[in-house]
Amino acid sequence: MTIPVRLAVVGLGWIGSKHAELINGHNTCRLVGLCDVDASHVPVAEQFNVPFYQEIEELLEREKPEGVIIATPSESHSAMAEICARRSVHVLVEKPIADTLNEANRVVQMAKNGGIQVLVGHHRRHSPLIQEARSIVKSGALGKLIGVSMLWALLKPADYFDVDWRCRRPGGGPTIINLIHELDSLRFLCGEIGRVYAQASSAARKLDVEDSLSITLSFDSGALGSILASDMTPSPWSYEATTHENPHYFHAKENCYYFLGTLGSLAFPRMELWRFADDARSSWQHPLEKSQHLVAHADPLKSQLEHFCRVVRNEENPLVDARDGTRSLAVALAVLESIEHQVPVEISEYAVPP
Repeated sequence: MTIPVRLAVVGLGWIGSKHAELINGHNTCRLVGLCDVDASHVPVAEQFNVPFYQEIEELLEREKPEGVIIATPSESHSAMAEICARRSVHVLVEKPIADTLNEANRVVQMAKNGGIQVLVGHHRRHSPLIQEARSIVKSGALGKLIGVSMLWALLKPADYFDVDWRCRRPGGGPTIINLIHELDSLRFLCGEIGRVYAQASSAARKLDVEDSLSITLSFDSGALGSILASDMTPSPWSYEATTHENPHYFHAKENCYYFLGTLGSLAFPRMELWRFADDARSSWQHPLEKSQHLVAHADPLKSQLEHFCRVVRNEENPLVDARDGTRSLAVALAVLESIEHQVPVEISEYAVPP
């Protein structure tokens, strides 16, 4: 039998505690320790019957994990990754990989110098729905991709903003917290993004960070895209509500993404493919047919954990490595720059290590 991979989690907010729960319930890995600077999280370690540490160095020294999941605030990601790299410990770092490109590039270099693998936690790439959508787009079933439209709209609870960093830059606001998922998924589904132009408003909540924004995107392929987003409106049209991957969200049987091609279109996540009934009769007055692709459910976070275990064992390369995670961060930061200066921003202006 394969010996379980020894894993630890650093940072015990909601997502860190979720990672700990998944590790504890999986037979391919073993939770050997938890770490957080806040000692109030000791009960989480007690729940899983593992040691609790307030210093990552002590955890690494005493428990000798093979891999560490970093779920601390993004401004500390590069520092945590560097400590792990010095001890040749592989890491899964939650998105975004860092809060600045300089720090993200440091993670890329540290991974190379330390000989470690870095998996960035863009867990939606592990979703069967996202993978099926990518397969459809890449297969040519839609023809040449013309454009994609995304709607992400929901109402965050008032106490969500009791946490100070969520209300200010650099880590706060839906662009970095939430829409970086959409931007990463777009890169995975449709190819590289070349340019963005964005506008935002904070008029509803009146915080330093945006509560609503619109983004126009140009892909290197020539396709165009748009995202309309708000965390200030009651709405069933978001990835979280429509995919039901997270049981904490209200579930709506709606679509939130639309992919448009020269031969057909796809509505996601209901996976509804629209094409002309007769290819010889293809114009607006002729009937369209709808078919639906059925996709088996799987928890992307669990699939990501299983993938990370294989990465630690050198059985697979990271699906989202440090360079890839840095590129998604670059697109999100370009959106913020475009909002600030009210101009289109070329992604090529951001240096990402080759």
